[in-house]
Amino acid sequence: MKTVVLSVLAAAILAGGAPALAQVSIPNTEKLNVQPKRVKGLLLGFGYEMGEYSGQVKAVSKQTRALGMFSSDYAKTSFTVASPRLTTPMTVSCEGGQNRFGFSWIDFKRNDLAYVCNFAGGPPDASFALVLSDGKFMEKLHQPQRAAEIRYGGVTLRAKTKKLAGSMPLASTSSLSYVILKGDQEVGAVSRTTLKGTVYLPVQGSPDRDAAAAMALALFFFNDPGTQSR
Repeated sequence: MKTVVLSVLAAAILAGGAPALAQVSIPNTEKLNVQPKRVKGLLLGFGYEMGEYSGQVKAVSKQTRALGMFSSDYAKTSFTVASPRLTTPMTVSCEGGQNRFGFSWIDFKRNDLAYVCNFAGGPPDASFALVLSDGKFMEKLHQPQRAAEIRYGGVTLRAKTKKLAGSMPLASTSSLSYVILKGDQEVGAVSRTTLKGTVYLPVQGSPDRDAAAAMALALFFFNDPGTQSR
């Protein structure tokens, strides 16, 4: 059995990289980059800026492998969010993962992915959850299929994995792209690679902007087991 504990994104993201999202057209949105920055004294994490939002991130992943018969992936992330509309920084704590059992003659489906975030210092109704979702054959070839929901300050938004213009080609394991929806209307988007993230948020003044920002950050900082080599 092998167990590996990793500090996620901290080293690679600070190296920079080419923008991942291009030619995405969602009305009434603003394109922003997740800009990483070093924080003096923060050894197992990094700082970030995304428009008027900023904070610090610490993320750890754990992988367990046993003779090809069992695998387990676990992710735990904590990040803070400061913005002009928050009187004090908000702390978001997320954790979850999935398991997989397999034998030479049969391969069991992976247990349903579950990843949940709790918010301290934010709206009292704030919550976030991400789960495994089903998708069409070609969608599954492009990237793992995920669905998420956030409730934040009376706003409920959903997210789902979707191939976006400028995202990585088929069978990419290093990139995940999402659209953010309010009802059936697309109000934002997220594209994450190992090196950089690009997001589209509702424009300044929109009542959905803070909820979409919290959703985008939770998705971006999630070390998805579907992007890890097996």
